Amino acid sequence: MRRWRPLYVAFVVGVLAAAATVSSAALAGMPGSEIAHLALLAAPAVALTAAAAGLAWMAEARARERALEAQRRDLMIAVSHDLRTPLASLRAMAEAIDDEIVDDPETLRRYVGEMQAGIDCLVALVDDLFEFAKLDAGTLEVGVKHASVAEVVGRALSACDAQAAEKGLRIEARIEGAAVAECSPQLTRVIQNLLQNAIRHTPTDGTVLVRADRDPAGLRLTVEDQGEGIPAEALERVFDPFWSSDPARSGNGSGLGLTLAKRIVESLGGRIEVDSEPEHGSRFAVLIPEPH
Repeated sequence: MRRWRPLYVAFVVGVLAAAATVSSAALAGMPGSEIAHLALLAAPAVALTAAAAGLAWMAEARARERALEAQRRDLMIAVSHDLRTPLASLRAMAEAIDDEIVDDPETLRRYVGEMQAGIDCLVALVDDLFEFAKLDAGTLEVGVKHASVAEVVGRALSACDAQAAEKGLRIEARIEGAAVAECSPQLTRVIQNLLQNAIRHTPTDGTVLVRADRDPAGLRLTVEDQGEGIPAEALERVFDPFWSSDPARSGNGSGLGLTLAKRIVESLGGRIEVDSEPEHGSRFAVLIPEPH
């Protein structure tokens, strides 16, 4: 019954519109015979037009519902894949240790390190899913507190230091022009996610650059890498949940980092842009108004 409610509402609105037309004609002094003729013509026409509009609205609503359902299904498939891979690895190593297939200290230390990496991957995925759910529910606080750009960038750099050091990368921060500017602390997560993505795609001994500038429109925070770049046809998909240019999905990220970055930035009233040149790297720019 609820599905047909918009159609009923549209039909009633059409009838009321026709009644209003007839009433206006009567008040204007139109003869009774002409008013009756007008009613016979106007009522069905207006009602049918309104009903057609209602049907179109219902069709559009059903299309949106199907699209959302497909997105949820794809999300569940991607989450299942990203959970299964580290869990399978953890289980195999735990069974090998339990069955005493490996017992030498060196191999055990290597297994412990790999198991810790798998656990970190699972924790990152769960954290990102939790943040994603809060954004969808509108419960993530994005504009209540303020922090300086220096604090935001500093925390993001600290969170990524180990990952950069492991690959032998340099991270340069050029934020002098906007260091004292205020912004939301949630931008720490945005810069961190962009940095993690840049580090993953930058070759060993490369450099990742973080910039912060102020202009009349607000703050501009930029993360540039020296990676393999993104093909032009893939640029519009980089912010899709769990999308990867690698069909094998062999990367170490949760697959939600760029999606979360975009959602947080938009919730702050800003936008995020990306441009890339294959074989020369990518640049992600966050444009956001300064808080008042």
